[in-house]
Amino acid sequence: MRRLIGKLAHPLNQPRFDPKLGAVVEGYGVLQPRVTPSLPKGGEGSLFQRVFSSSSGIDPYSSAVSDVYQDMFGEGSYAGKGIYDIDAFEAALAGRSPDASLLSHDVYEGAFARAGFASDVEVVEEFPTRYDVSASRHQLWAHGDWQLLPWILGFARKGADLDPGHNALPRIGRWKMVDNLRRTLTAPTAVLALGLGWTLPLPAALVWTAFVLTTIPTPNLIPVISVLPAQRPGVSLSNHVRALGADLRLAIILTALNFTFLADQAWMLSDAVARTLWRSFFSRRHLLEGTPAARARANERLDLPGFTLRMIGALGVALVALIVALAFGRGAWPVATPFVALWLASPAVARWISLPPAPERRAGLSDAEAAFLRRTARRTWRYFETFVT
Repeated sequence: MRRLIGKLAHPLNQPRFDPKLGAVVEGYGVLQPRVTPSLPKGGEGSLFQRVFSSSSGIDPYSSAVSDVYQDMFGEGSYAGKGIYDIDAFEAALAGRSPDASLLSHDVYEGAFARAGFASDVEVVEEFPTRYDVSASRHQLWAHGDWQLLPWILGFARKGADLDPGHNALPRIGRWKMVDNLRRTLTAPTAVLALGLGWTLPLPAALVWTAFVLTTIPTPNLIPVISVLPAQRPGVSLSNHVRALGADLRLAIILTALNFTFLADQAWMLSDAVARTLWRSFFSRRHLLEGTPAARARANERLDLPGFTLRMIGALGVALVALIVALAFGRGAWPVATPFVALWLASPAVARWISLPPAPERRAGLSDAEAAFLRRTARRTWRYFETFVT
């Protein structure tokens, strides 16, 4: 935190607010540190947490160590965790939007207050231990991303105290919001593309399906490919190969789980988009409605019926895909069947990887080992007791 405050106080980072544009045009009104998911200790944590909190490809929220916008345009992406210059931040956001109208405001705030990415400052965030909690979090983010569509298109309701001409988004901020919308459409469009491909003759369906599927493991394999030739000094070749094998195994497991949950992600995100469009353009009600992670975590029903009920949309998508392949396909149903089987089994898989690990049986310590550990602990404590005060 001291380093983060020091960065904000640096003369080059001092924000300059332009009243005509109603935004920070130089320096940074908010600094965004690197956000790292917490890792389970030893055998703690579910399989879901151990897999998804590790190397997760190119997720710009939880895996960013650099920011392409910061590198190319001198402006980072605000993800909700940082430190503010209060005066500049309030001046940039004053009266910009009606109260209780934006569920996800991070990117919106960063667009006007101008965010800087502090990659050498790290914030550790607790990572969900269950798939359904993580899915609820992504659904909440999708609601917030699509609520910004009126601002992206330029006909949002103006704030009460702001000149209408000042409500225009900076171009880079608008692009960031559009990119977030693209991310929410990845799973629905992938499932739609697979379904359309299964209506083709078998050879064409195979090529079509293979092409769509190559887009899913690529982000997970990028970290493995990037360190493939980079053997660090002092690390033996056997250890380097062993570490690469562990990373590759993690990427394969992550890819397999992404395939398994693709139908559920498609249904969940499509539902979020449809609900948000209805609420934003027609009903104007329940704009701040969502299921936060804490509330989703409070639902401790970890049995198979509970997961099946929460993921009923995935089963519906799987059945529709099977009907399309059988009724409209031209012999491509063998290609569709493995995916349909995976999607039908996704609630059971989600429950399995979300269960806490079984308690490990630990061997007892001998008297000599216990005495050694006590001496080590006492010496460690004595060091801090003597020198830290």
